[in-house]
Amino acid sequence: MAHEVAESAGVGTIEDQIAPQQRLGTFYSLRYPDFNLLLQGQIGAAASMWMENIARPLLIYELTDSALMVGLLHATRMAPQLLLGIWAGVIADRMDKRKILLISKTVTLTSMAVTALLIISGVITPWMVFVTTFITGSSMAFDGPARQSLIPRLVPERSLANAIALNLAAMNLMRIGGPSLAGLILVFFDFGPLYVIQSAMYAWVIFCTLRIKTRTEEQKRVGGSMFAELVEGFEAVKRDRIIFYILILCLSMFVLGFPYQGLFIPLIAVEELDIGKSGAGLLISVTGIGAIIGSLSIATYGDRLPGRGFWLLAFIIIFGLALLLFAQTQFIPLVILALIVTGGMQTAFMSLNNAYVLQRTAPALQGRVMSLFSLDRGLMPLGAALGGFLAEELGPSTGLSIMAGLCIGCTLVLTILVPSLRRIR
Repeated sequence: MAHEVAESAGVGTIEDQIAPQQRLGTFYSLRYPDFNLLLQGQIGAAASMWMENIARPLLIYELTDSALMVGLLHATRMAPQLLLGIWAGVIADRMDKRKILLISKTVTLTSMAVTALLIISGVITPWMVFVTTFITGSSMAFDGPARQSLIPRLVPERSLANAIALNLAAMNLMRIGGPSLAGLILVFFDFGPLYVIQSAMYAWVIFCTLRIKTRTEEQKRVGGSMFAELVEGFEAVKRDRIIFYILILCLSMFVLGFPYQGLFIPLIAVEELDIGKSGAGLLISVTGIGAIIGSLSIATYGDRLPGRGFWLLAFIIIFGLALLLFAQTQFIPLVILALIVTGGMQTAFMSLNNAYVLQRTAPALQGRVMSLFSLDRGLMPLGAALGGFLAEELGPSTGLSIMAGLCIGCTLVLTILVPSLRRIR
């Protein structure tokens, strides 16, 4: 029963261009034109996303002077993943994934442009920030399952781990440049020009997506209700206990660990390290250095990495320990080291995890299975709200320490109680 999800798994129909015994190069997947276009668009989307990750909390903090409101806004950004994410997976298995991406990117562009207009016109208020943030989060809820389940159609199965890692590398390359650029813009200008630039970046994303030639209409279901297909996705994950426990593992990392990006880094930078808005942007950029190292390492060695279960568990534990170090030190070199390690472990885990789950899942179910994994992002509002409360009551450093400790603890419990996770090959 444990392998029923994988029985018909086979990702994509693209023919591999090198012999099976040859080692894949780090940038091997770039030789496939449609994946190359997807990656170019991802660079623009990632740049805008990382700029927003520093702009959004600083904007609401400037308007409200409340750490709790920063946490609630982060929760608002991620809530659509919980409300819409699982349905987005059903739609991704029914519709042409390229069309879904085009609609999602267009909605995001519109939200960014409206935010820019509200700021420049001087009428922006906290509730407007919450509304546009929710709209952006809703569009991104549909982006994830469609994009992740499109990648296996653009590259051969053997290079799937390489392609996913390069996709994450592109995102994290922008984690270096995006927040730093956002910080500089905020120093010399204001939030309005920043959101104008983000809008222009999404126009580039739409242009790249329009040029992708691969269509996935063959995945469209004519019969059967959407609810029945949703249940089918849940049942697939329930039958495969390995995928089920990996889903639980992801929940502990995303809910308890990931609020450090949009919540704790800006708060610690401004309130405890006293390095201001530009310093907050630079700290988020530092995590991108580690993330690029982690993703390129998986791109190079992921197709032949032994004992993947051990590494998945180790990546989360080291991630949590690095968060603890970041929370407990004000010595800038140690802060930088901790954030480099945090970014590397986070991205290495995501690359290895996504590739393994897609390889194990039948193509007709990939959108729904990956949308279930988006539930961890959908539950991030719980972690963000908890983190915002802890930061408000105990201070950002203590709040982050508690969250990191819980993340490590949950992972250790799974390591002990579910030995099958350690035995994943």
